[in-house]
Amino acid sequence: MSKVEKGQKLWFRLVLFIVPLLVTYYFRLVDMTSKKIFLNTEYEDRICKRMPFACACFHGTMLFPVYYCRRYPGVVMVSRSYDGEIIDRSIRRMGYDTVRGSSSRGGKEALVEMIEQINERKYCSGLAVDAPRGPSRKVKMGIVIVGRETGQPIVPLVSWATRQIRFKSWDSMILPLPFSTIVMSFGKPTYVPKGLSNEEYEKIRHDIETEMVKVSTETEFRVQQIRNS
Repeated sequence: MSKVEKGQKLWFRLVLFIVPLLVTYYFRLVDMTSKKIFLNTEYEDRICKRMPFACACFHGTMLFPVYYCRRYPGVVMVSRSYDGEIIDRSIRRMGYDTVRGSSSRGGKEALVEMIEQINERKYCSGLAVDAPRGPSRKVKMGIVIVGRETGQPIVPLVSWATRQIRFKSWDSMILPLPFSTIVMSFGKPTYVPKGLSNEEYEKIRHDIETEMVKVSTETEFRVQQIRNS
C-alpha cells in the first residue's frame, strides 16, 4: 500500500483521531500514578524556568520528557511520514507547535522554520538529537545549529522508569508504565556561539553527546538502585 493510499483509508483517518487522545490520557495516567525523582534540578531552576531553551533528548527516552516539558511553550520537529502525522497530532494535543521534517526528508526547511518560530515567538524547542534513524545516542548537528542561530542554551533531558516497556527498535524506545518511579535528569547546559570553525562546532556537538550519555548512564543507575532497594 502506497503512502497516498494509506492516507486516504478510513481506518487511518480514525487512527489519526483516536490515537492522539489515547496518548494524552495514557501519559496523564502515568504522571498521576508515578513517583517522580529529579536529578540536577539546578539546571531546570536556573535555565528552563527563566528563559527559552533547546531541549535535547535521545529518541529512545524522549516520551515522558516530551509530556513533562509541555509546561514550557515550544515547537518540536516531527517527521513528514504518515506515521509522523500521528505523532504530530499527539504532540499538538499536548500544547506544542510543530514543524515537519527530518534529516532524510525536508529537514533543512523544517530546521529553518523552527528557528524562525523560536526567534519570533520566544519559544522553547525540542529535538530528538539522534533521530530519525540513529545511530542511537549519537548526537547530530541539528541541535548545535538551533543553539547557534537562536542563542538558546541546549539542555539535555533524560528519563528512565522502574516499570517500562523497551521496544526492539533501532533506538530501544522506552514506554514508562503507570505506578512507576520515574527518574528525570537534566544535563549541563551548552551555549553555542556564532562565528566558530567547523572543527569547533564539531567539538561542541561531541561535548553535548558526551554529557547526554553521562546523564543517561547516571539516570539508569539511579533507577537500578531503586529497583534493588
